[in-house]
Amino acid sequence: MDIVAACKSLLHTYQLTPSNSSLSCSEDSRQNTSQVKTIYFSGLCIQRKMEINAQESLMSEFDMPSVMQVKRESKSRPIFAQAITATLVYLTAICNGLSSGYSAILLPQLRANNSGFELDEDIESWIVSIYIGATPVGCLLSGIMMDVWGRRPTVQIAVSFVCVGWILIATSSTYPLMLVGRALGGFGKGATTPAITFHLEEMADPRLRGTLSACILLMYSIGIMLISLIGTNMSWKIAAGLAAVIGFGDLVGYSLLHESPVWLVRNNHINKANQVFSWLWGSGHPAEVERDLQKLLKRIKDENTELAKQINTNVAPYQKWKQYFKPQIYKPFIIVHVFNIIQIICGTNLFIFYAVDIISGLNSDGSVDINLTTILTSIVRVVFMVVSCIILVWIGRRTVCISSGLGSGIAAILIGTVVRMQNVQAWIIVSLVLIYVAFNTYGYFVLPPSMIGEILPSKIRCVAGAYIFTMNDIGMFCASKAFPSILNATGIYGLFWIFGVSSLACSLFLYLMLPETKGRSLVQIEEYFLKPNVLWLTSNKAM
Repeated sequence: MDIVAACKSLLHTYQLTPSNSSLSCSEDSRQNTSQVKTIYFSGLCIQRKMEINAQESLMSEFDMPSVMQVKRESKSRPIFAQAITATLVYLTAICNGLSSGYSAILLPQLRANNSGFELDEDIESWIVSIYIGATPVGCLLSGIMMDVWGRRPTVQIAVSFVCVGWILIATSSTYPLMLVGRALGGFGKGATTPAITFHLEEMADPRLRGTLSACILLMYSIGIMLISLIGTNMSWKIAAGLAAVIGFGDLVGYSLLHESPVWLVRNNHINKANQVFSWLWGSGHPAEVERDLQKLLKRIKDENTELAKQINTNVAPYQKWKQYFKPQIYKPFIIVHVFNIIQIICGTNLFIFYAVDIISGLNSDGSVDINLTTILTSIVRVVFMVVSCIILVWIGRRTVCISSGLGSGIAAILIGTVVRMQNVQAWIIVSLVLIYVAFNTYGYFVLPPSMIGEILPSKIRCVAGAYIFTMNDIGMFCASKAFPSILNATGIYGLFWIFGVSSLACSLFLYLMLPETKGRSLVQIEEYFLKPNVLWLTSNKAM
């Protein structure tokens, strides 16, 4: 009898199917569920192994290398399929940048006398903040959507929301309709960000995964730059229409992509996963395709075995929760959480959302070209995103973070000081603004989200990471909503003093607490946090 057929028969005995495993909530039923799922995936592994042995026997008759010999060659996947995947993922990231940077070109045009809209401070803050407020909702729901429907459908649904939002904005004649469009754009941005990241990482070759993932944020910055260029030469309605066209192009292109093989295997679509691996590897690599599929099958088998052990162990619920209060858990969580919150006060994203307003505030005597300076800041942001991707190959994260805070902090304090002094030449102010954006971008803009996956231990990475992303979005919502009031209370010079002091304080915090993770494995990083020290300065630097 076929091994997999026998396992399926066993599953049906327990009224359980591979794709929809559901039993009662009793301890015995949960134990049976875990054991049956382990048997099922073990059967898959055994049958695939028997197929490999049969292929090896056949190849040995013709003096051909065996599958196991090919596996030792450790080849890299061809670049063609990964380039297609990355291109469509990057197009989605660009769409996110278009929607994030849109408020910077929308508000100045709405204030014009011929806009047909009566704008006040409260409406302005809602146009910016409702977008940020909808982002964590999309981020939270994205996790459920990805588990249930997969990575590709999640991105398609989210991009559809973004496109509808752009259409509402382009055709709006009232503020409520515009705010609904902005909310849909924020939801779509929040839902696509984790989905495209996971999709790309699960399709990419391990040797290219880091580089390809780092470029997502670069494409996001390019999107912000593009909307700045479009908005300075066209009306806000035409800009929204063009963004909708780009979004529809992304939606059509993404429908041509394959689903993630990881999701397919976890949901028992083994043959489809095999087809995806065959597409990624191209023709002539059956052994590599089989190897990648076997790795996924074995991983699921190991997870179900571990689940069975946990069910068999009678541990009180409160004792299970104690594991989350161990030093290797709470120390990295606090470091990365504080880093993400403080960088909001440093002005990293506020400068993107209110770029034109901030630059206009610096232009007290009319000597600063607002449109040119806005475009220059977008270009500098993109350039230093590229610089960051390059220097991280040679320079450690700790050095990059600390230098980013020191440079942007000093530049921000100088900006506030020269504006307060007045009668300063325009080129000095513009130069300091570009220096601030450059330093702020290559460290504080790039590293906080990427370090969530690097520093947090694997046990809490998904849950804690989602929480930090959500709190980060909520913090940005509150900051953007309060921005007009803070600007009126402190003036533009006071705002930059806040940015500067916060950046320097963040650098001090990172200097004391943040370990150097460059060249260390994730296991070594987790082992570092097992040490009794709290400060990096007092620790044994060797991991």
